[in-house]
Amino acid sequence: MMRVPLRERARILIVEDDPDQAEALSAVLAAGEREILVAADGETGLLLARAGVELIVADYMLPGMNGVQMVRRLREEKLATPVLIVSGEATVAVAVEAMKAGVLDFVQKPFDVDFFRVRVAQALELGRTAQELEVLRRKLQRRGKPELIVGVSPAIAQVRYLIESVARTDVDVALYGETGTGKELAAREVHEYSQRAGGSFVVVDCAAIPELLLENELFGHEAGAYTGADRKAAGLLAEADGGTVFIDEIGDMPLPLQSKLLRFLQTKEFRRVGGSRQTRVDVRVVAATNRELETEVARGRFRQDLFYRINVFPIRLPPLRDRREDVPLLAHHFLRGVASGKDVGRPIEGFTPEALAALAAHDWPGNVRQLENVVRRLVVMTEGPRIGVSECHAVLGEPTATVSPAGTIEPFHQARAEVLARFERAYLGSLLQATRDNVAEAARRAGLDRKNLWLKLKRHGIARARL
Repeated sequence: MMRVPLRERARILIVEDDPDQAEALSAVLAAGEREILVAADGETGLLLARAGVELIVADYMLPGMNGVQMVRRLREEKLATPVLIVSGEATVAVAVEAMKAGVLDFVQKPFDVDFFRVRVAQALELGRTAQELEVLRRKLQRRGKPELIVGVSPAIAQVRYLIESVARTDVDVALYGETGTGKELAAREVHEYSQRAGGSFVVVDCAAIPELLLENELFGHEAGAYTGADRKAAGLLAEADGGTVFIDEIGDMPLPLQSKLLRFLQTKEFRRVGGSRQTRVDVRVVAATNRELETEVARGRFRQDLFYRINVFPIRLPPLRDRREDVPLLAHHFLRGVASGKDVGRPIEGFTPEALAALAAHDWPGNVRQLENVVRRLVVMTEGPRIGVSECHAVLGEPTATVSPAGTIEPFHQARAEVLARFERAYLGSLLQATRDNVAEAARRAGLDRKNLWLKLKRHGIARARL
């Protein structure tokens, strides 16, 4: 499994509402390989902290919430980032309050610059150690659990890293991506690696449920709420109590219902259809959409306040055409599932190299879901032990020449080289995944000597990324 490495460049977040003070702190802290982020209030500081920083330096007096209150919010979300509080309020009560909240150090203004830099360096070292321990914890947490999202590409590795980062908190998540990119699988991974994994994972598909029934499905109804409602229905939110509710295609939700959902997200309470009593539930919300919600807000089709509420931690799922190296791995993954099933099960060993090249070269407008359906059709059509390129062409259509942005057809040799290069990179990525980065075993399976394999890995930039 690919993993996003620890940052070589330390990222420090300054939370200070006074621009002059923020600039002065930036000048003091901007030494060596450091990236300085600045937030003018606690809420903005929380958003930046969730994205990942090694150290937070915060003023005690901030608009909205003070520095200690911000730290409490961080700790509630299970974020262990070291925090230094800087304050002119030199009372013992303030210092004790800060330490109880989980502040690493409390520095009084004005301070000696050299002393402050030493404290910052020590805090950064603690932050780096905590980050390494967190990576190890996630690795151990994953042991024994199957990967729901399949892939070795940098794009999907980044998605997996973001999922692991947000799963340990309890903030709401927004998933963006085209149809078929795996948004529900991503939501399930957020649930599986969170503290709510023992609870229910409940799916609400806004696009599949008629508008008149969606409110009833989500919030439930009381007995006698309308004609035919003979019994009380708890609703999907109540069903998800203690777990996670996945609201798919939230961009399709009607505006009146958006208002009721916003109220629930703010209070964690709702009233069933036909009811008068508020019901309180403890759920985490993961929302998904194939639309650009900012555009929907501008067009008046989505509430701006709801957008800000659900967009706390956005994750974008890449289309399959942007991670072609994952296609062979996904194809084999789906083949194992289809070929072993009862409906179309038959003993098929795998794909020919030419077939994998054809699959990797396809643009996949329906993304991963389309690839799964194509593999199912290929299993039905194939009579021999391996799926060949002719079957792929029969399902996908005859291959077309590569066309440049200007609309001209590339020369045959250039187009062929591009397709083969995509196949080779995809094949090598799948090979390393299957052999757990064991080069000797990978060379044996590929029928290559180790030197040639190393050269191919180096040419495609895989050696540095994976080995």
